[in-house]
Amino acid sequence: MATPGYLITLFESGSYLGGVMITNDRGFPIDFKYTDPVTPTKVQHIIYGPVLEQYIRNHVIIGALTKDVSNAPTFYTVSQHQLFDMAESNELPLISLQRTQVPSLTEKGMVNRSKENECLLQGWTDTHPTRILFSPMPAENQEIILKDLVYLSKHMDLVEPLERLEKAVLYLCSEKNRESVQG
Repeated sequence: MATPGYLITLFESGSYLGGVMITNDRGFPIDFKYTDPVTPTKVQHIIYGPVLEQYIRNHVIIGALTKDVSNAPTFYTVSQHQLFDMAESNELPLISLQRTQVPSLTEKGMVNRSKENECLLQGWTDTHPTRILFSPMPAENQEIILKDLVYLSKHMDLVEPLERLEKAVLYLCSEKNRESVQG
């Protein structure tokens, strides 16, 4: 059974934070973790310089989140703008999923490969295909993930859990900020 993971890092109110959610094949959360906001000090800004953000996101936050996951996912879905940055620092099986306005493919479950690391998948309940980007990985690993995605698309919206995770992490951050102001 395929178990997708959703992974996010955000920069909000001067701090970095992140979350991970693993779902079952219906999109129900089976594991959820998040980090407290990480606010770099002046000294960290100086000694890390231009690599500070990459270090915090990819090593501190993602490292902590993926280490503590009790249900290892088949793959992790991340935002497109973080896909290749995360892939450079981690050996996790990463993909990015985006909704498109591309005309529907001929049949449900159809995959249309456009590039070595990119394809379109016509989900079973989607009007338009979903764009899939793969981090650098062997073609056979991509095919395993594609098979899982075709199966999952019969039972769930592939993109929506990442949207849900982002809302949850932002909510938790706002609650932490509210607590620190009141405390």
